[in-house]
Amino acid sequence: MVQNLLPCEIMSFPCKYLGLPLSLRKLTREQFQPIIDKTADQLPGWKADLMTRAGRAVQVQFVLTAMLIYLAMAIDVPPWAIRPLIKSEEISLWRGRKEANGGHCLLAWPKVCRAKELGGLGISDLKSLGIALWIRWPWLKKSEPDKPWASLPLQVIKEVECLLSLAIYTEI
Repeated sequence: MVQNLLPCEIMSFPCKYLGLPLSLRKLTREQFQPIIDKTADQLPGWKADLMTRAGRAVQVQFVLTAMLIYLAMAIDVPPWAIRPLIKSEEISLWRGRKEANGGHCLLAWPKVCRAKELGGLGISDLKSLGIALWIRWPWLKKSEPDKPWASLPLQVIKEVECLLSLAIYTEI
């Protein structure tokens, strides 16, 4: 009946919607691997020779991080997937290629993720960024209860619940 009203294809889970993998369960490594590969492919080798480190820093800060923001707003990125994503950012920044043998990093990654005022490059830390993006949903649910989606059940990770309980003061 729905297909008669809306001319669309009916698919089973897992499937892709707007480039994001959708599943009723947690994503497996096989379902998440294309995202990791797509992030690693953003800086082909021949372009790396033409870009300065500052240009590669902008590439990582805005292009790669924007791809991951789109992902992290909709999907809880598992810890096992964060490390390869950070690794692809590191390699893109320091080496400019898909692979590196080590010894190319000029600065530890936690220092790179610091704000520019604190001596870093201002590149977002993916774990902290993911938590910040996920805390947005419970906040919107609490601050805008009249929205149609506010009545839907919301599953949040423990870090988001803890941060939300620390950050919000409710007065009745």
